Amino acid sequence: MIKFFRKIRQQLLTENKISKYLIYATGEIVLVVIGILIALQINDWNTERENEVLKRTYYVQILQDLEKDRNRLIRANQGIDTFFVRLQAYKELFKKPDLPLWEAATALGGVFSEEAGLGWNFETNTNTVNTLRNTGDIKLIPLDIRNRILDFRYKVSGLMDYVKSESIIIANASMATQKIYGGADMPTRIGNQPKILAHFGKEEVALRSLLELEAILYEHALLVKNSRERTDDLIREIDEITEIIREDLEQ
Repeated sequence: MIKFFRKIRQQLLTENKISKYLIYATGEIVLVVIGILIALQINDWNTERENEVLKRTYYVQILQDLEKDRNRLIRANQGIDTFFVRLQAYKELFKKPDLPLWEAATALGGVFSEEAGLGWNFETNTNTVNTLRNTGDIKLIPLDIRNRILDFRYKVSGLMDYVKSESIIIANASMATQKIYGGADMPTRIGNQPKILAHFGKEEVALRSLLELEAILYEHALLVKNSRERTDDLIREIDEITEIIREDLEQ
């Protein structure tokens, strides 16, 4: 093809048809430019198609991460609900006339449970978001969706920092109390041991233990209540983000 065009140009020059040569040369340049533009457009189309496929792949991964986070948050709320059921049962116990201090202290210790203490101590999956940031592919996600996802991760991080800081305070207070009064089941064990009970000052130690443990309990309850409000907010965020991602996938 190149030889064919070169032959035409040489023929026009040989025949001294300068004007026709210039017109032909200009047309040839225009054709080359058009060819380049077409090639660039095709390349852009291919790039856009590849980016769209990659974006959809990320969307699927993000939706999977959000679903896992949602399930974790629901389990966290279940642990929180269990805690408040036990707390209410403890409060109801005080309607009993002449409630023994050791019985109250024993019931208070039962409010704390593994599921209540660890119910919302979860870790979210940030692999997809980290990959988007590290590779620069975050730009493939529409700005409004991108901001919602990053804001959600920021809120999750804030919740975890809050829970960890407050948990340290409560744990330190609990350890200090245990050094003085023993474990949560001490009231049950010591209640049947008159000599040990006498050593602790009989019911005086039970009263001090009850008051100090209650202080820890209500601090813990405040933490859990605030955490529940945040987890509810995060679940709503997940539902909204999931909806807008699915809408974008359907377009």
